[in-house]
Amino acid sequence: MQADLKDLTANGQLINLAAHGFTAQLATVGATLVSLDYGGRPLVRAFDPHGARPVFSGAILAPWPNRVIDGAYHWEGQELQLPITEPERGHALHGLVADTSFEITGRRGSSAQLRTVIVPNPGYPYEVQLVIDYRLEAGGLRTIATATNLGQGAAPFAWGSHAYLVAPGKKADEWTFTLPAGKVQLTDGARLLPREVVQVAGTELDFRTPKPIGDLFIDHAYTSLAADADGSFSASITDTKGLGSQIIWDEACPWVQIHTADRDDPALDRTGLAIEPMTCPPGGFNSGQDVIALAPGASHEASWLIGPVQPR
Repeated sequence: MQADLKDLTANGQLINLAAHGFTAQLATVGATLVSLDYGGRPLVRAFDPHGARPVFSGAILAPWPNRVIDGAYHWEGQELQLPITEPERGHALHGLVADTSFEITGRRGSSAQLRTVIVPNPGYPYEVQLVIDYRLEAGGLRTIATATNLGQGAAPFAWGSHAYLVAPGKKADEWTFTLPAGKVQLTDGARLLPREVVQVAGTELDFRTPKPIGDLFIDHAYTSLAADADGSFSASITDTKGLGSQIIWDEACPWVQIHTADRDDPALDRTGLAIEPMTCPPGGFNSGQDVIALAPGASHEASWLIGPVQPR
């Protein structure tokens, strides 16, 4: 679909969706979720798409989420080096498409489809098509992400998303967080190097029972997720009245990164909680853990939904 020049922004073309009491705005750069409201109440931390997108807000992360340590990994006998995109820590951060302009391949009042192809390059010599479907449903905004290997060899692949959820109030310190996850990955030092995965029981990082976040700093990946009755996983934040937001995702993502969004900028500092379903952990390309070997012609799909939490 041809973009109207008046619709172009620093984040590409904008797409507005509305249905079931929800309104959402998308941007084609990074297939980004700019905003999502329910009955006028924000469910994610929105940003002005005419300016720079802050800290990957709402972006699709592929072909890896989080970090490739030192940007170096090996795959099927090849030693590969990615560009260092997080120079302060020396890692390759959040994949290759967060700043890519996706093509709009479908658009209706309540749904949109975006597409791009990762072109083979020295650090990632694989050709992978990404199709992102956004659909407003009765329960919220569903994202269905499908990757297809267009190349000849098996491609290493992983998904992630980067929405910052919000509840009424100014900061995460005021919210109650629920995450039924039994294990958490520890990190080492300022470079956030992934360490061992431990039980959350007996630690301050245990949110299996809802509790306030307070001033706790979180920038950790969780796993051993307890599934809901339908087999999906979920996490939520609420205010003292029980109003808030939640994200529900499928078994394709056995990991979830949680970050309290601690920043020097007061407009960003702890003003949202990043809840990022992932198919592999931080450093997955380094360790090989849960990395998808996407065979030629094969596809992989992951899905998640962001919706409201209302008082019972």
